[in-house]
Amino acid sequence: MQLYLGALLTAVLVAVRGLRSASLSPSGALAASILGYAALASPLKVFSACLLGFYFAGSKATKVKAAVKATYEEPEAPSIQQKASASSPTTAPPHSTPSSAGRTATQVACNALVGAFCAVTWRVFYSGERAGAQDWAKEGAWCVVGLDPRGRTHSRALVLAAVAFWAACCGDTFASELGILSRSPPRLLTTLRPCPRGTNGGVSPWGTLVSLLGGLLVGLLAVASLAAQRQTTACGAWGWAVEIVAVAGAAGLGGSLLDSLLGATLQATYFSKTRNLVVHAPHPSPAFPDDEIVRVPGSGFAVLSNNGVNLVSAAAVAAVAGAWAAQ
Repeated sequence: MQLYLGALLTAVLVAVRGLRSASLSPSGALAASILGYAALASPLKVFSACLLGFYFAGSKATKVKAAVKATYEEPEAPSIQQKASASSPTTAPPHSTPSSAGRTATQVACNALVGAFCAVTWRVFYSGERAGAQDWAKEGAWCVVGLDPRGRTHSRALVLAAVAFWAACCGDTFASELGILSRSPPRLLTTLRPCPRGTNGGVSPWGTLVSLLGGLLVGLLAVASLAAQRQTTACGAWGWAVEIVAVAGAAGLGGSLLDSLLGATLQATYFSKTRNLVVHAPHPSPAFPDDEIVRVPGSGFAVLSNNGVNLVSAAAVAAVAGAWAAQ
Protein backbone atom coordinates (compact mmCIF):
# COMPACT_ATOMS: atom_id res chain seq x y z
CA MET A 1 0.00 0.00 0.00
CA GLN A 2 1.26 3.45 -0.89
CA LEU A 3 2.55 6.05 1.55
CA TYR A 4 0.48 9.25 1.72
CA LEU A 5 3.08 11.90 2.52
CA GLY A 6 0.50 14.67 2.80
CA ALA A 7 -1.51 12.67 5.30
CA LEU A 8 1.62 11.84 7.31
CA LEU A 9 2.71 15.48 7.39
CA THR A 10 -0.77 16.64 8.42
CA ALA A 11 -1.00 14.07 11.21
CA VAL A 12 2.41 15.02 12.58
CA LEU A 13 1.73 18.76 12.37
CA VAL A 14 -1.60 18.39 14.18
CA ALA A 15 0.09 16.31 16.89
CA VAL A 16 2.91 18.84 17.29
CA ARG A 17 0.38 21.66 17.47
CA GLY A 18 -1.49 19.82 20.21
CA LEU A 19 1.74 19.16 22.10
CA ARG A 20 2.85 22.79 21.90
CA SER A 21 -0.54 24.09 23.02
CA ALA A 22 -0.56 21.56 25.92
CA SER A 23 -3.81 20.01 24.67
CA LEU A 24 -1.89 16.76 24.10
CA SER A 25 0.62 15.01 26.33
CA PRO A 26 3.70 13.42 24.70
CA SER A 27 1.97 10.03 24.63
CA GLY A 28 -1.18 11.67 23.29
CA ALA A 29 0.78 13.39 20.52
CA LEU A 30 2.36 10.08 19.50
CA ALA A 31 -1.03 8.35 19.43
CA ALA A 32 -2.52 11.26 17.48
CA SER A 33 0.25 10.94 14.86
CA ILE A 34 -0.31 7.21 14.38
CA LEU A 35 -4.12 7.15 14.45
CA GLY A 36 -4.31 10.43 12.56
CA TYR A 37 -2.27 9.02 9.71
CA ALA A 38 -4.35 5.84 9.69
CA ALA A 39 -7.51 7.91 9.23
CA LEU A 40 -6.09 10.49 6.83
CA ALA A 41 -4.25 8.06 4.52
CA SER A 42 -7.19 7.24 2.27
CA PRO A 43 -8.21 8.38 -1.23
CA LEU A 44 -11.72 8.92 0.15
CA LYS A 45 -11.35 12.14 2.17
CA VAL A 46 -14.52 11.78 4.22
CA PHE A 47 -12.48 10.17 7.01
CA SER A 48 -10.05 13.10 7.06
CA ALA A 49 -12.86 15.65 7.09
CA CYS A 50 -14.67 14.03 10.00
CA LEU A 51 -11.57 13.49 12.14
CA LEU A 52 -10.07 16.94 11.59
CA GLY A 53 -13.44 18.64 11.90
CA PHE A 54 -14.09 16.95 15.22
CA TYR A 55 -10.57 17.67 16.48
CA PHE A 56 -10.56 21.38 15.71
CA ALA A 57 -14.19 21.95 16.75
CA GLY A 58 -13.61 20.07 20.00
CA SER A 59 -10.44 22.04 20.69
CA LYS A 60 -12.30 25.32 20.20
CA ALA A 61 -15.14 24.18 22.45
CA THR A 62 -12.66 23.26 25.19
CA LYS A 63 -11.29 26.81 25.21
CA VAL A 64 -14.69 28.52 25.45
CA LYS A 65 -14.91 30.19 28.89
CA ALA A 66 -12.27 27.82 30.25
CA ALA A 67 -11.82 29.90 33.41
CA VAL A 68 -15.55 29.73 34.16
CA LYS A 69 -15.68 25.97 33.57
CA ALA A 70 -12.72 25.49 35.93
CA THR A 71 -14.90 26.83 38.77
CA TYR A 72 -17.44 24.05 38.13
CA GLU A 73 -15.20 21.05 37.50
CA GLU A 74 -11.57 20.36 38.39
CA PRO A 75 -9.24 19.63 35.45
CA GLU A 76 -8.09 16.01 35.45
CA ALA A 77 -4.51 17.03 36.27
CA PRO A 78 -4.23 20.10 38.55
CA SER A 79 -1.66 22.56 37.31
CA ILE A 80 1.20 24.18 39.20
CA GLN A 81 -0.79 27.38 39.17
CA GLN A 82 -3.68 25.64 40.95
CA LYS A 83 -1.35 24.24 43.59
CA ALA A 84 0.06 27.67 44.20
CA SER A 85 -3.39 29.14 44.59
CA ALA A 86 -4.27 26.40 47.10
CA SER A 87 -1.27 27.22 49.29
CA SER A 88 -1.64 31.00 48.90
CA PRO A 89 -5.23 31.81 47.89
CA THR A 90 -4.92 35.52 48.59
CA THR A 91 -2.21 35.98 45.97
CA ALA A 92 -3.71 33.81 43.24
CA PRO A 93 -4.75 35.65 40.06
CA PRO A 94 -8.55 36.08 40.20
CA HIS A 95 -9.14 34.98 36.63
CA SER A 96 -6.39 32.40 36.16
CA THR A 97 -7.23 29.47 33.91
CA PRO A 98 -6.16 26.06 35.19
CA SER A 99 -4.56 23.80 32.66
CA SER A 100 -4.28 20.06 32.50
CA ALA A 101 -1.37 17.89 31.44
CA GLY A 102 -2.97 17.33 28.04
CA ARG A 103 -4.89 14.42 26.56
CA THR A 104 -3.09 11.11 26.97
CA ALA A 105 -2.74 8.31 24.43
CA THR A 106 -5.72 6.57 26.05
CA GLN A 107 -7.92 9.63 25.62
CA VAL A 108 -6.81 10.09 22.02
CA ALA A 109 -7.49 6.42 21.24
CA CYS A 110 -11.00 6.65 22.69
CA ASN A 111 -11.76 9.46 20.22
CA ALA A 112 -10.02 8.05 17.15
CA LEU A 113 -9.50 4.29 17.26
CA VAL A 114 -12.86 3.12 15.86
CA GLY A 115 -12.92 5.74 13.11
CA ALA A 116 -9.33 4.98 12.14
CA PHE A 117 -10.17 1.27 11.99
CA CYS A 118 -13.05 2.00 9.59
CA ALA A 119 -10.76 4.15 7.44
CA VAL A 120 -8.03 1.50 7.23
CA THR A 121 -10.53 -1.28 6.50
CA TRP A 122 -12.16 0.78 3.74
CA ARG A 123 -8.75 1.52 2.25
CA VAL A 124 -7.76 -2.16 2.20
CA PHE A 125 -10.95 -3.42 0.56
CA TYR A 126 -12.20 -0.53 -1.56
CA SER A 127 -9.41 1.88 -2.49
CA GLY A 128 -8.07 -0.19 -5.35
CA GLU A 129 -4.55 -0.23 -3.90
CA ARG A 130 -4.42 -4.00 -3.69
CA ALA A 131 -5.14 -6.65 -6.31
CA GLY A 132 -8.82 -7.51 -6.52
CA ALA A 133 -9.99 -4.45 -4.57
CA GLN A 134 -12.86 -2.35 -5.88
CA ASP A 135 -11.62 0.73 -7.74
CA TRP A 136 -13.57 3.63 -6.29
CA ALA A 137 -12.27 6.10 -8.88
CA LYS A 138 -13.97 4.28 -11.75
CA GLU A 139 -17.45 4.59 -10.25
CA GLY A 140 -17.32 7.92 -8.43
CA ALA A 141 -17.45 8.68 -4.73
CA TRP A 142 -21.23 8.20 -4.49
CA CYS A 143 -21.25 4.65 -5.76
CA VAL A 144 -18.26 3.39 -3.85
CA VAL A 145 -19.70 4.70 -0.61
CA GLY A 146 -22.80 2.73 -1.43
CA LEU A 147 -25.34 5.53 -1.21
CA ASP A 148 -27.32 4.29 -4.19
CA PRO A 149 -28.53 0.79 -5.22
CA ARG A 150 -25.37 0.12 -7.24
CA GLY A 151 -23.08 0.87 -4.32
CA ARG A 152 -21.16 -1.57 -2.16
CA THR A 153 -23.11 -2.25 1.04
CA HIS A 154 -20.11 -2.87 3.28
CA SER A 155 -18.31 0.19 1.94
CA ARG A 156 -21.35 2.25 2.87
CA ALA A 157 -21.40 0.69 6.33
CA LEU A 158 -17.75 1.54 7.00
CA VAL A 159 -18.18 5.15 5.92
CA LEU A 160 -21.36 5.76 7.89
CA ALA A 161 -19.92 3.99 10.95
CA ALA A 162 -16.91 6.34 10.87
CA VAL A 163 -19.14 9.39 10.38
CA ALA A 164 -21.37 8.28 13.26
CA PHE A 165 -18.37 7.62 15.51
CA TRP A 166 -16.85 11.07 15.10
CA ALA A 167 -20.29 12.68 15.22
CA ALA A 168 -20.87 10.99 18.58
CA CYS A 169 -17.45 12.13 19.82
CA CYS A 170 -18.12 15.69 18.69
CA GLY A 171 -21.62 15.72 20.16
CA ASP A 172 -20.36 14.45 23.51
CA THR A 173 -17.49 16.97 23.53
CA PHE A 174 -19.89 19.83 22.81
CA ALA A 175 -22.26 18.60 25.52
CA SER A 176 -19.42 18.43 28.05
CA GLU A 177 -17.56 21.62 27.13
CA LEU A 178 -20.48 23.86 26.15
CA GLY A 179 -23.39 22.20 27.96
CA ILE A 180 -21.76 22.89 31.32
CA LEU A 181 -22.29 26.61 30.57
CA SER A 182 -26.07 26.20 30.45
CA ARG A 183 -28.04 28.94 32.21
CA SER A 184 -30.08 26.33 34.06
CA PRO A 185 -28.39 23.69 36.26
CA PRO A 186 -28.25 20.16 34.87
CA ARG A 187 -30.41 17.31 36.08
CA LEU A 188 -29.15 13.79 36.69
CA LEU A 189 -30.54 11.62 33.90
CA THR A 190 -31.56 8.74 36.19
CA THR A 191 -33.31 10.78 38.91
CA LEU A 192 -34.15 14.04 37.06
CA ARG A 193 -33.01 15.92 40.16
CA PRO A 194 -30.72 18.97 39.92
CA CYS A 195 -27.03 18.14 40.26
CA PRO A 196 -23.75 20.09 40.29
CA ARG A 197 -22.43 21.23 36.91
CA GLY A 198 -19.92 18.68 35.65
CA THR A 199 -21.73 15.70 37.19
CA ASN A 200 -21.44 12.54 35.09
CA GLY A 201 -24.90 11.87 33.69
CA GLY A 202 -26.10 15.44 34.14
CA VAL A 203 -28.17 16.77 31.23
CA SER A 204 -29.70 20.11 30.29
CA PRO A 205 -31.72 21.39 27.31
CA TRP A 206 -28.72 23.47 26.18
CA GLY A 207 -26.32 20.54 26.48
CA THR A 208 -28.71 18.33 24.52
CA LEU A 209 -29.02 20.94 21.77
CA VAL A 210 -25.26 21.45 21.34
CA SER A 211 -24.70 17.68 21.18
CA LEU A 212 -27.10 17.58 18.23
CA LEU A 213 -25.28 20.52 16.62
CA GLY A 214 -21.93 18.79 17.09
CA GLY A 215 -23.19 15.73 15.26
CA LEU A 216 -24.70 17.82 12.47
CA LEU A 217 -21.40 19.66 12.03
CA VAL A 218 -19.56 16.39 11.38
CA GLY A 219 -22.32 15.29 9.01
CA LEU A 220 -22.09 18.48 6.98
CA LEU A 221 -18.31 18.13 6.74
CA ALA A 222 -18.74 14.55 5.53
CA VAL A 223 -21.20 15.68 2.84
CA ALA A 224 -18.89 18.50 1.74
CA SER A 225 -15.91 16.17 1.43
CA LEU A 226 -17.87 13.63 -0.62
CA ALA A 227 -19.32 16.37 -2.82
CA ALA A 228 -15.82 17.67 -3.52
CA GLN A 229 -14.83 14.23 -4.84
CA ARG A 230 -17.88 13.64 -7.01
CA GLN A 231 -16.80 12.54 -10.50
CA THR A 232 -20.06 11.63 -12.26
CA THR A 233 -23.76 12.41 -12.01
CA ALA A 234 -24.75 8.80 -12.50
CA CYS A 235 -25.50 8.06 -8.88
CA GLY A 236 -28.71 10.00 -8.48
CA ALA A 237 -30.00 12.95 -6.50
CA TRP A 238 -28.92 14.39 -3.18
CA GLY A 239 -30.87 12.03 -0.93
CA TRP A 240 -27.55 10.54 0.20
CA ALA A 241 -26.57 13.91 1.71
CA VAL A 242 -29.75 14.07 3.79
CA GLU A 243 -29.09 10.53 4.95
CA ILE A 244 -25.53 11.29 6.08
CA VAL A 245 -26.52 14.47 7.92
CA ALA A 246 -29.45 12.68 9.58
CA VAL A 247 -27.22 9.79 10.71
CA ALA A 248 -24.60 12.20 12.03
CA GLY A 249 -27.16 14.31 13.90
CA ALA A 250 -28.72 11.22 15.45
CA ALA A 251 -25.25 9.97 16.39
CA GLY A 252 -24.31 13.26 18.03
CA LEU A 253 -27.51 13.38 20.07
CA GLY A 254 -27.78 9.64 20.72
CA GLY A 255 -24.11 9.25 21.60
CA SER A 256 -24.31 12.08 24.11
CA LEU A 257 -27.44 10.67 25.76
CA LEU A 258 -25.93 7.18 25.92
CA ASP A 259 -22.76 8.70 27.39
CA SER A 260 -24.91 10.46 30.01
CA LEU A 261 -26.79 7.26 30.82
CA LEU A 262 -23.57 5.30 31.28
CA GLY A 263 -22.10 8.16 33.29
CA ALA A 264 -25.14 8.33 35.54
CA THR A 265 -25.10 4.58 36.24
CA LEU A 266 -21.56 3.25 35.82
CA GLN A 267 -19.42 6.26 36.70
CA ALA A 268 -19.21 7.82 40.15
CA THR A 269 -19.08 11.60 40.60
CA TYR A 270 -17.38 13.28 43.55
CA PHE A 271 -17.82 16.82 44.84
CA SER A 272 -15.49 18.98 46.90
CA LYS A 273 -17.44 20.86 49.55
CA THR A 274 -14.31 22.85 50.32
CA ARG A 275 -13.85 24.21 46.81
CA ASN A 276 -17.48 23.84 45.66
CA LEU A 277 -16.73 21.97 42.43
CA VAL A 278 -16.74 18.47 40.92
CA VAL A 279 -13.49 16.51 41.36
CA HIS A 280 -12.22 13.26 39.85
CA ALA A 281 -11.20 11.23 42.90
CA PRO A 282 -12.94 10.18 46.13
CA HIS A 283 -10.03 11.32 48.26
CA PRO A 284 -8.10 14.61 48.55
CA SER A 285 -5.20 15.13 46.16
CA PRO A 286 -1.72 16.23 47.30
CA ALA A 287 -2.49 19.64 45.85
CA PHE A 288 -5.55 20.03 48.09
CA PRO A 289 -5.00 17.85 51.18
CA ASP A 290 -7.79 19.52 53.20
CA ASP A 291 -10.57 18.88 50.68
CA GLU A 292 -13.85 17.56 52.07
CA ILE A 293 -15.03 15.27 49.28
CA VAL A 294 -18.42 13.57 49.05
CA ARG A 295 -20.13 11.43 46.42
CA VAL A 296 -22.83 13.27 44.50
CA PRO A 297 -26.19 11.83 45.65
CA GLY A 298 -27.67 9.49 43.05
CA SER A 299 -24.54 9.31 40.93
CA GLY A 300 -23.40 6.01 39.44
CA PHE A 301 -21.15 3.21 40.61
CA ALA A 302 -17.40 3.37 39.95
CA VAL A 303 -17.34 0.78 37.14
CA LEU A 304 -16.11 2.72 34.11
CA SER A 305 -13.68 5.60 33.80
CA ASN A 306 -14.54 8.70 31.80
CA ASN A 307 -12.46 7.34 28.92
CA GLY A 308 -14.28 4.03 29.11
CA VAL A 309 -17.69 5.72 28.98
CA ASN A 310 -16.64 7.82 25.99
CA LEU A 311 -15.32 4.84 24.05
CA VAL A 312 -18.27 2.54 24.78
CA SER A 313 -20.89 5.14 23.87
CA ALA A 314 -19.22 6.30 20.63
CA ALA A 315 -18.34 2.75 19.55
CA ALA A 316 -21.91 1.58 20.21
CA VAL A 317 -23.32 4.38 18.06
CA ALA A 318 -20.85 3.53 15.27
CA ALA A 319 -21.83 -0.14 15.45
CA VAL A 320 -25.52 0.68 15.20
CA ALA A 321 -24.96 3.00 12.24
CA GLY A 322 -22.76 0.47 10.48
CA ALA A 323 -25.21 -2.40 11.04
CA TRP A 324 -28.10 -0.29 9.77
CA ALA A 325 -26.16 0.78 6.68
CA ALA A 326 -25.17 -2.82 5.89
CA GLN A 327 -28.76 -3.99 5.58
